[in-house]
Formats: sequence, C-alpha cells, structure tokens
Amino acid sequence: MNARPWFVIPFFAVLLAPVAKAQASARNTDLPADMRSIAGLVVNRDSALSVKAKLGATRERMSGSGHDVLLVWCYVTADSSLLELMSDRSGMGTDGKALNVIRLRARYPASQGAGCGRLSTKVPLSTPGGLRLGLTRSEATARLGRPARQVADSFVYEFSGKEFMKPGSSEYKSWNTPERRKSCFEGGAPYSNVWATAILVFHETRAVELRLERYDQATC
Repeated sequence: MNARPWFVIPFFAVLLAPVAKAQASARNTDLPADMRSIAGLVVNRDSALSVKAKLGATRERMSGSGHDVLLVWCYVTADSSLLELMSDRSGMGTDGKALNVIRLRARYPASQGAGCGRLSTKVPLSTPGGLRLGLTRSEATARLGRPARQVADSFVYEFSGKEFMKPGSSEYKSWNTPERRKSCFEGGAPYSNVWATAILVFHETRAVELRLERYDQATC
C-alpha cells in the first residue's frame, strides 16, 4: 500500500475515467481498472523493478521538492512520444518505489528525451479502456463521460473512494485487529482511502498528453 496523507494534494495531479463511472467522479469511486494501465504497466501494481524488467533499462531522475518529490523513468516510443513513469519519493513514498503516475506526451522538449530508453512498436500505448493520444474531445467524452473539471485545454477527472484490503495480505493482517477495526474502519473490514486523477490535454483538436495518477492513501 502506498500511503500518502489524505489532505496532501500533489502538484502532479492529472488524467481519466470510463463513461458511466466518470460521471460519478469524486463520489466515493475509484479510477476504473481498465483505465490504470499503459505499456503493460499498472499504477499501484508495478514498481521500479517490474518497470525495468518489462521495458528495459533507462535513466532515472528526481523531480520536485518537499511533499512533491517524484522518481521518474522515461522511454521514447516507436512513434516518438515520451512515456514517463513516476514514483512518489516524498516522506510517504514506498520502499519498493511503487508506480504512481503514468504520463504519455506527443509534444515535449527534445532535451527531455535524452538518455531515455527506447520502446518497440509492440508496446501498447493506450489503456484497455481505449484512452490514447490523438483522441478528439468528443471521442474522449464518449469514453469517459463529462470531466469533473475543464481547465484551459484539459479534461480533468477526479476520484476519491475506498479500496478494501485483500484478506491474507500483509496489510490486512496488520490492520485487521479488533482495536484497529473499531478506531479506523467503523468496525468494518480494513480498507485504504484512494485518491486518483486522469487528465487529457489537447492541442487544437487532438489529445497530446495523457496522464494517470493513483495513490492508496493513509488508512488511519
């Protein structure tokens, strides 16, 4: 579980949701499972080791400061887009460098692609739910529904909900005590608070940036 204080909203917030569920954005919902994956990587499931095992070696860099520190891995795709994968490295980041942010851009400074790994044409650059670069606003709306917010050239979807811990997991065993159930979960099963965003950035008529972000927040 990648814990992050519930009240901290990171500066790198961005990206997505599916048609019916997107309309319930920020109403005790979560970023849908088919909107969490690009290039075979899934936010909050993959981490530093699996990123490099799946996509190959690449450079790492630190970005941000204070509560908003990210470890960034980058890859240039076969169509020259830039794929950036980020892990929260603030004081609340995980030891395993869990993947928290996936960012795909068609437009970026050439210097940001220097030293990045290279991806083959076989790497999928869309989510299973159909989000990809090049979508029009109407196509994005058809897939995601109405955004929670429209900011300048962007569609922003926001999610806030609960994710119940899996029985038998180390987290479940740690939190599943009578005392913690009573003090943290109103007597019910252990869960973590989830915060997520999805953003599409448009240039003229087409999406040129896609960003997915998800955190398992502090439980208690």
